[in-house]
Amino acid sequence: MKKESLRKNLLKVFSLFIVVSIATSFVCAQQQHMQQPAQQEIETDFSDNELEKFAEAAQEAQMVQQENQQEMMQAIEDEGITVQEFNQIFEATQNPEVDADITPEQEQAFNTAMQKINELQHEGDESIIEAIEDTGLTFEKYEQIMNAYRQDPEIQERVNQYLH
Repeated sequence: MKKESLRKNLLKVFSLFIVVSIATSFVCAQQQHMQQPAQQEIETDFSDNELEKFAEAAQEAQMVQQENQQEMMQAIEDEGITVQEFNQIFEATQNPEVDADITPEQEQAFNTAMQKINELQHEGDESIIEAIEDTGLTFEKYEQIMNAYRQDPEIQERVNQYLH
């Protein structure tokens, strides 16, 4: 198996999960009431209107991401392998100590699914940014508020009042 090529493709999949994490981390923080210590000076001077738009944008981004995940799972299954098999092949490419008996057909299905996932990832990233900007926020402002939300309990409280 061309493990090096697969590893490069798999790194792209991980970047999707980073975007997902950014889009949904405020929900996790709300549910877990986790507070991260401030690592640097963050902006916290946001209007109520900006925070309301942020809450709306985060919810929209999460919905887009969930739809995108479903499409990715379907892309895997469309190639004739299960998500579980895909994950096993993925694990084998990440950890050379994992002994995986991968057939050439499974490898081909995995590679084709990875190509489709990369395309879906790109489309999903664009859709998330569009969903954020459709609320009237720039992506940069969204990121600023997200950083503040992660680190400032007062911002968390103010945003949470707009969550539906």
